[in-house]
Amino acid sequence: MPFGEARVYDVEASDLAIVTYGNGVWLALRAARALAEEDGLRARVVDLRWLNPLDGDVVARHARECGRLLVVDEGRRTGGIGEALVTAVVERLDPVVPMRRVAGQDTYIPLGPAANLVLPSETEIREAALALCRRVAGPAI
Repeated sequence: MPFGEARVYDVEASDLAIVTYGNGVWLALRAARALAEEDGLRARVVDLRWLNPLDGDVVARHARECGRLLVVDEGRRTGGIGEALVTAVVERLDPVVPMRRVAGQDTYIPLGPAANLVLPSETEIREAALALCRRVAGPAI
């Protein structure tokens, strides 16, 4: 992949765009597989691969094409990359598409298995995707 370009998995999927990076890619791909197999939803997973410069245009394009956006940020909820991604979409799309965000907790991230208590999980990603696609109550941005 050229420097600065995102990698897109299942580019033909149009139910939902999941934008993420790092460990979130693996979790999002697993959640996307479960969404397809168990819920009949196809999620396009966008691996940003680069956070600086942050490509807000590519995020907005995939959000617009799918009509829904789920941002998975392994960083903290407050002040994380996820906030910048949501802002990028809001600044570029009118009207703005429905969005949700799954992010780590606002805490120090412990080492070892305890990290799983504060980082995003495959289950949280799937639940947020279902809430977004079915317009049911779920985690807030």
